[in-house]
Amino acid sequence: MSSAVWITGPTASGKSVLARAAATELAAAGEPVFVLELDEIRHVITPSPSDTDTERDVVYRALVYMASALTAAHASVIVDATAHRRAWRDLARRKISRFAEVQLICPLEVLREREARRTSGDAPYEPALRPELTVDTRQEPREGAVRKIVELVRKLAGPTARRQDTRAPAWAIWVTGLPGSGKTTLSRKVAEALAARSTNVRVLEFAEFRRSLLDDEAESDATREIVHRALAYTAKLLAEAGVPVIVDATAPRRAWRRLARQLITHFAEVQLVCPDDVCGERERAARWRLASHPWPPAVRRPAPAPDMVIGYEASLAPELALHTDHDFSVNVDAFLRLAERLQRAAISAGYTPRPIA
Repeated sequence: MSSAVWITGPTASGKSVLARAAATELAAAGEPVFVLELDEIRHVITPSPSDTDTERDVVYRALVYMASALTAAHASVIVDATAHRRAWRDLARRKISRFAEVQLICPLEVLREREARRTSGDAPYEPALRPELTVDTRQEPREGAVRKIVELVRKLAGPTARRQDTRAPAWAIWVTGLPGSGKTTLSRKVAEALAARSTNVRVLEFAEFRRSLLDDEAESDATREIVHRALAYTAKLLAEAGVPVIVDATAPRRAWRRLARQLITHFAEVQLVCPDDVCGERERAARWRLASHPWPPAVRRPAPAPDMVIGYEASLAPELALHTDHDFSVNVDAFLRLAERLQRAAISAGYTPRPIA
């Protein structure tokens, strides 16, 4: 049974030490757990941080999305992040059914030092109001604190048979192309076909992902960069958890798709190609219901917000290029063959669990 435990506390309160130690003990007992360490994640999704309130909000919402996606994939998670605003941890509690908060109490002298270093504009830390576990790091020996966290993870997950990590290897395929080229339709249809073959995949649709991270706020160049980099990192985590992933995202900058390729061992890019006038007509038809839909009824869904792209950079060397003004079923078959090749390569390479940092 999947679950998430969020270890929170002021800066220098010992979150990372306890999170890693608890994960190590669980892994040794055959109970693997993912540690989402915010500092590590930020190196990827905000390599040049601005530390604005908007940036922090998008980053923390991305962290919540990652934890939620992993638990939905039946993985257990330990989140190591201060999250000075209580609202971010509360969001995780709403999104994840089996969730607990561990509140660390920082030594007084460390709190005073942090207060002295605080610069103008920093928000004060908001402790948990009703944490499932509180650890006073002034009084509790490290071994005792780790034992309590491990017990909380096990209690939250419920009675399960302990076993070694035997997750199947996984892959990720990024479907890119101009708006109206058929990314969402093709991704969903391929997912349905794979499910019929007993291979369940997670489709990461950019429209839904962006909405989760921005909460309907206006998008800027800075937040657009964070959202795309976080999308690549989420695909990486799911693949590491043994979940095949189809990323449905235009991602107009090649650099964002290149990042995913760097992060994910078994990765491929599918470039959709269609004439501009055909893409434009399809986009208007799908988003604003101005014409009949060109794709099979079985894969239609509620239309997301209009997708506007300027300066799209097509893939230079995709593993597969599909002309979507041709036969739809031919493209599905070609996509499935690519997925099968990736799966065979992943199985041949074998699965190596990600080491605990």
